Amino acid sequence: MVVVLTCGGVAYAVEQREDDARSRPKVSVGPASPPNQSNKPPSKTAAAVAARRQAVDIVLLRRAKAVRDGNEKLFLADIDPADTKLRQEQRTLFANLVEIGFTEVGYSQAEERFDQAAVREHGSSTYLVRVLMRYQIPKVDLDPVTTELGYTFVSRGGRWVITDDRDLDDELGPTAHREPWDLGRIEVRRGPRVLAIVEKGDTDRAEAIVAEANEALGQVTAYWPRRWRGSVLIVALDDTEVRDARFADEDIESAASAGSTFTSLPGQDTADGTVGGAYIVVNPKERDRIDEILLSHEITHVATADLGGYEPLWLAEGAAEYVSWRGIEAVGGAGEVAKWEQEVIDQALPGLVALPSDLGFYESNTDVYGVSWLAVRFLVREIGLKAVEDLYEDLARHGTDQTSRDRILLTRTGYTEATLWISLKDYRPQR
Repeated sequence: MVVVLTCGGVAYAVEQREDDARSRPKVSVGPASPPNQSNKPPSKTAAAVAARRQAVDIVLLRRAKAVRDGNEKLFLADIDPADTKLRQEQRTLFANLVEIGFTEVGYSQAEERFDQAAVREHGSSTYLVRVLMRYQIPKVDLDPVTTELGYTFVSRGGRWVITDDRDLDDELGPTAHREPWDLGRIEVRRGPRVLAIVEKGDTDRAEAIVAEANEALGQVTAYWPRRWRGSVLIVALDDTEVRDARFADEDIESAASAGSTFTSLPGQDTADGTVGGAYIVVNPKERDRIDEILLSHEITHVATADLGGYEPLWLAEGAAEYVSWRGIEAVGGAGEVAKWEQEVIDQALPGLVALPSDLGFYESNTDVYGVSWLAVRFLVREIGLKAVEDLYEDLARHGTDQTSRDRILLTRTGYTEATLWISLKDYRPQR
């Protein structure tokens, strides 16, 4: 039970999987919301629209330059001087962005949005726009990735200034304006392949996370054959909603989740977007229990995040459990693992009639993590770990529907999901 509670799920778009469990990859950001069509902005001349867009582009360019140069005055220059609260929040944001130390950062306008309530609040010149923030964290993001923001601009004395950055939050993807640097003053601690983000002053915790993550990275390297070049970002804030992790509601029992980052957001260039990697977010209630077992599970998800996301959840979670239990086995010996294996066979398998499906995986009352682990453990014994890793990569890239999954599984293992389940039910491990 302890291990099940400490191994969080993959924070991909579970809702999309439940709407259509085979049509989309696991992603942590939903498709970009369409512009609000219920109310249309008043028409403007083409020249006025072009002039406004150019002026806002210049503001966004200054904003990026300020972060790169560490120039707080420049960062605040385009914030509404009348809004003291917003300016203080932007000072905190600026300090966070500088502390992270991006190797690349930029902001660009996407589409205009319209909201009559915002116009009533801010005035007739109100301009709401979805903004794409493109950035790269050194030694974490192998390629620049993108997140969303929503800015409200107004014209003050002939110049455009930012007067709000929350008006569009409800219309954007789940990570929008919920990145760790958006949520209060942070502290950053770095290891060779680890970046930990905690509340300002929570230094001891950050250093402990880095130490545990280094151990976990060693386990992932030892027990999962894919040679992954990346590093890991771990967020442990006192906030129940960070990025796409919603620990206040459906994920409340998860200790952590690995949520995708995108080099191209869903709906930006393609419907599904392009996954660049993943960040780990820890449940605030579990921050005192972070250890290499939990982190090895989540880092396995990070190490496989960029493969495509079409692999079945039983394989994704089973592989992560496989790595973390190999770490337990290395410390406690084979007896503890054999005991849990028998418990899964005796108690969890009878509660299912097939391999755990993507639909409702994380809401299941059955030990779907244990059954998924058992399936991967069985396949490793049958075909070898490297072949299972090759299977994972093939399914993650090409397993877009059940027919494709069964074809790939049959070609690489001799099983379909149905026949694998039958063999798993008859499995009696040799002790």
